[in-house]
Amino acid sequence: MKKGLLFFAFLLLSGTVYAQEPIQLSGCISGLPESVTDIQFAYVRGNRLAIIKKAPLVNGCFETTWSRPERGIFIAYLDGSHSVDFVISNSDISLSGSYDNFTQATFTGSGNTEFVALKAFLSSAPETEAIRSQLLAVQDESLREFLLPQLLPFHSDTSVYWLRSHFWDYTNLNSPSTLINPFFQKNQDLYFEQVLGHNPDTIIATLATLFSQPMHPEVRKVLISTATYKYETSKVMGEDAVFVWLAQNFYTKEFATWMSAEELGNIQEKASGLASELIGDPAPDFAFDTQNGRMKLSEVDAKITILYFWDSDCGHCIKETPRLKKLYDDYKDRGVEVVAITLENEFTNWEAFIEKHELNWINGFESNFDRPNFLWYYYIQSTPKKLVLDENKRIIGKNLDVETTLRTFLDDQLAPLEK
Repeated sequence: MKKGLLFFAFLLLSGTVYAQEPIQLSGCISGLPESVTDIQFAYVRGNRLAIIKKAPLVNGCFETTWSRPERGIFIAYLDGSHSVDFVISNSDISLSGSYDNFTQATFTGSGNTEFVALKAFLSSAPETEAIRSQLLAVQDESLREFLLPQLLPFHSDTSVYWLRSHFWDYTNLNSPSTLINPFFQKNQDLYFEQVLGHNPDTIIATLATLFSQPMHPEVRKVLISTATYKYETSKVMGEDAVFVWLAQNFYTKEFATWMSAEELGNIQEKASGLASELIGDPAPDFAFDTQNGRMKLSEVDAKITILYFWDSDCGHCIKETPRLKKLYDDYKDRGVEVVAITLENEFTNWEAFIEKHELNWINGFESNFDRPNFLWYYYIQSTPKKLVLDENKRIIGKNLDVETTLRTFLDDQLAPLEK
């Protein structure tokens, strides 16, 4: 295998500063132009440097105290074309170099000699196995902790199932340095997108185990926030159950102290609404008006029911409803019914739309919003919204695309019923 490991890329994730023994940074740089008056210490945030410490240069020399808790690989920066990476570990550091050849500056202090040797080794383009062995052999604790997260844990029986339990083995989740580690961000993407898979029960069980482990509070915050955003916005059917679980377990006033009361309220409100309509749950029953009288969802007799919330003034609904009508015409003789409930409370446009598009399914509305109605039981943040229900009105599908996935889904669900 050829060399394929990412080595230097950096990302800033802010976190609370925790007490740690300060170390001294000092040094001298020869040949400085008058325009350079200080040295800055940083790491890369996206495509730019995040400066977190400055020290004035007096006659080319500086001395400052590093009181931050993070340890690892940082950048000493003079100007846009003069910077060099080095290690901040657990001893004082001294820099010596010249402005004209700043990338070859030397640093004393634990971890730096080993870091220079490691960079020389990597410049020889070794194969992946050799890189792995070299990284695992790093002795300096801070350098090792910074570099190892780029490696995935490996075992003779490695599979995605094993990896779910061991994915973070090379990452110190109890360290504030993890917050500035580029591989931590990279690994989050890999973990949530590929390792966890898409089965909600598996995801919840794996995350429950992960979050039960000792963990730096800011690292826990980042992981929970990342997971929440992913599963709140997921387009994968059923993954909203993970968002509901996260909200119910972690978004309380006592835990999510980084959020405002309004933000917490919004998450809790959304989770509460979605909790009543998860895949596998019975669809909440409700009564509604039709043009022929009042009925209940549970009274609809169909092999499969598509519960469709919409209104005739919604731009997306105006496009989606005729498409759903075409699908209905193709599937109604196979036992599929549509219950289309409008959110409107004035029905002139609604009735005109029904007539124009010959919507001969069950058209429902609510004539009295003061009594319990569909809005009490379903979380309708936007329209149109579709839920697919089986013969017993259990939710089996959500928001499938009418022209692609919904047709395939209906065929799969109807096939065993038509034998």
